[in-house]
Amino acid sequence: MDSTLLQFIRHLRDHELRVSTAETLDAMQVVACLGYGDRLLLRDGLASALAKSEDEQRRFRQCFAQFFDFSDDTQDDTASAADPVGGESQGDEGLAAGDGEGEGQGGAGGGGQGSEGLRTDVMRAADAAKLASLQYPTQRGIYRRRLLDALNDGERRDSIARLAEGSPEERARSRWLTAQREQQLVMIAELLDRQLLLSNQSSSRSLQESLMRNSPLSALDHYYRGRLPPLIRKLAKKLAAKHRPRLRSAKRGQPDIRRTLHRSVAYDGVPFKRYWRHRRREKSDIYLLCDLSGSVGRWSQVLLLFVQALAEVLPRSRCFVFCGESIEVSDILREHPADDAVALIQQRHGLGSSDYGRALRSFRASVEGTLSRRSTVMILGDGRGNGGDSGIDALRYLYQHSRLLLWLNPEPVSRWYTGDSEIRRYQSACHHVAECGSLRQLEYLLDELLTRLP
Repeated sequence: MDSTLLQFIRHLRDHELRVSTAETLDAMQVVACLGYGDRLLLRDGLASALAKSEDEQRRFRQCFAQFFDFSDDTQDDTASAADPVGGESQGDEGLAAGDGEGEGQGGAGGGGQGSEGLRTDVMRAADAAKLASLQYPTQRGIYRRRLLDALNDGERRDSIARLAEGSPEERARSRWLTAQREQQLVMIAELLDRQLLLSNQSSSRSLQESLMRNSPLSALDHYYRGRLPPLIRKLAKKLAAKHRPRLRSAKRGQPDIRRTLHRSVAYDGVPFKRYWRHRRREKSDIYLLCDLSGSVGRWSQVLLLFVQALAEVLPRSRCFVFCGESIEVSDILREHPADDAVALIQQRHGLGSSDYGRALRSFRASVEGTLSRRSTVMILGDGRGNGGDSGIDALRYLYQHSRLLLWLNPEPVSRWYTGDSEIRRYQSACHHVAECGSLRQLEYLLDELLTRLP
C-alpha cells in the first residue's frame, strides 16, 4: 500500500474533494504506471482519476502543489552536485568506489541521483518515519532525526569523512556526497514545514467548521458569518445525498446505465437488453414562512440558503417571508444564485418589525387553496409580535389542514416564555416546536423532516 498516495488522498478529502475507494484504487494504478519521477505527468495522471469537475480540477492542482512541490531553489544546486568529477564517477563503478559500505535508500546519499531521485528518497524516508503524524512545531526535531535515520545519514557521514582523507578522486566524491546531503537537508526542512502547514490547515478548518456548527448564530462575529454560505452548501449537499429519491426499475423512464452495462458484460458489452428507472412521485408539499425582522432575520437567511440548496430533494416547496404581510419569494430563490437571492430578499422585504397576526392571515390566504393533508408547513420566528395581534386563528387553520406544522424558534428555550413572546399560544396550534439556534440544530431538524416525508 502506497502510504504517500494515501496521505495525499487524505489531504484531498480534508479540502472537501470526494475520493471513493474505487478512485483510490485507480490512483494507485496510475502511480504504479507513472511513478513519482515526473511531477507534471503524475499530476495529470492523478487528476484524471480523482478530479471529476472543473472546480475539482482547480482544487486538485492547488492541493497537489501544496503536497508534492518543494522549492525549486534546490534543483540547480542538486543538478550540479550530481556530477562530482566530470561524469566519470556517476556510474555504478563510481558509486561502488565512493561507498562500498552504504546500503539502502540513503547509504550513499542516493548515488548518482538527480533532484527527483533525491526527492523520492526523502518521500520514502517520510513514509518510514510516519511523518503524517507530525502535528506540532515542537516535534520538528524528533521527526528530523527519524528522517535522517531512515536515509542512513550516519553511514553517509562516515563515508564522507573517510573519503575526505583519500585520493583526489575520493575527495571529489566526498564533496559530491556532502553537496547531496546538504540538498536533502534542505528538502527535509521544507518537508517538515509543509507537513506542519497541512496538519494546521486541516485541524484549523475542522475546528472552524465545528465552531460555526455548534455556536449560536448570534454569537458568531462578522468574519465567521461570511464563511457560513459555503458551510451551509456543504451540509445541504450531504443531506441531499442522504435523502435523494431512489429510482425503481420500470419499462420506461431514465436509463439505468449501471445495470445495463453490468448485464451487457456477457455479450461483450453490447447492450442487448436495456434497463430503465423511474423516480417515485413526490407526495409532500413544503411551505416555508420566515420572519425577516431584525431579531431573527439572520436565521431566516440561513434556512432559505438550506432550502435552496436542497431543491433536489424538496422540489415542491414554496418560500414566504414577512415582516408585515407575507410575500412569496420562491421565484427569486430559483432565478438567482444563493447569496444574491438572500441579499435581494433582505433588501426588498427585510425592513420593519414583526406583525405575526398580519403575516399569518396573509400566508393562510396565499396557501389555503393548495394546502392539503400531504402538506408540511415550517415557520421560523421567535414569536414576538411586539404586543400586536398573534394571528392564532390563522395558525390553527394551518394546523388543522396540513400534515405537519413545525415551528422553528432560534431563541433558547429559557427565553420562550418571557416578555412579549407568544410562543406558548403558538405551541397549542403546532405539531412540534423546536429550538434552532445553531447550524447543528437546524441540520438535525431538516434531517428529521426529510426522513419523515412520504
